[in-house]
Amino acid sequence: MKDFKMQMEYLKNNNYNVVSLKEIIDYLKTGKPIPPKTVAITIDDGYRSTMKAFKILKKYNFPFTLFLYAEGISRHYPAYLTPKELTEIANYPKVSFGNHSYSHKRFAKLIKTMDKKKYKQLIKQDTLKAQEIIKKLTGKNTSFYAFPYGEYNKTYIEALKELNLFKGIFSQDSAAVSNLTPVYLIPRKPVVGSWSTMRKFRKMLEKEALPVIKHNPPADYIKENLINIYAEIENPENYKNCHIYISEKGWIKARKIGNRIESTKPLKITRWKNRISIECYNRKTGNFANYIWMIIH
Repeated sequence: MKDFKMQMEYLKNNNYNVVSLKEIIDYLKTGKPIPPKTVAITIDDGYRSTMKAFKILKKYNFPFTLFLYAEGISRHYPAYLTPKELTEIANYPKVSFGNHSYSHKRFAKLIKTMDKKKYKQLIKQDTLKAQEIIKKLTGKNTSFYAFPYGEYNKTYIEALKELNLFKGIFSQDSAAVSNLTPVYLIPRKPVVGSWSTMRKFRKMLEKEALPVIKHNPPADYIKENLINIYAEIENPENYKNCHIYISEKGWIKARKIGNRIESTKPLKITRWKNRISIECYNRKTGNFANYIWMIIH
């Protein structure tokens, strides 16, 4: 919690514009440019340690969103917030709540073995159960959803959209948001583990969104085990020194041709889950920019 306190102090002292998730969604839906140094804060699960973070956030009058694992809080697991603590947080005017599923299963992986219709039913049932519990325990409706473990696929997203409950759906792809970001797949930068140090926190804040307009493979479940990776970007003249990262391979060779950044050869994948990152240096701002997506195999 010491690191978290230092991070919030850093945001305050360095004039970061800390906004609510609703404001982020409004920027994305209206196309209004997101101001520099804009940050939104989210916390996942609803562990009791959230109360320590809450006191710090209140001190700085920062808005934040708490994504709740509904089974954990409704069954009163010892590690999770009590009803009394949830009520205290809910009374803070600058808090909003998000749905982090009822059962916190690895839903994205289940697409590999389930019928599509039954898969969607499972997602919807779990989500609606969580919505009901969150409303009961906090007194508030939620219009945000965060994937358990940050894992997703196209059918999962479709199921959530069909419920017509959510204004924004969030991953854990560690990248910045831009006006090109779709509201149903908004990245978040996890500040956990070794990434919670102040040095890495500052670097994380400085990294920009790479303006990707198209990429391959799609952010979805893919059956092929041989993939060609590429991304097409806006304003390619602004970017140089581009690289590609994929979880099971690490950094791989890439080339930039026009507005396209691509792997130099097809890659064989074996893991059921990979994140792919395209990263370039922005010669105009002097910062690195990246774009990340997930594939299920």
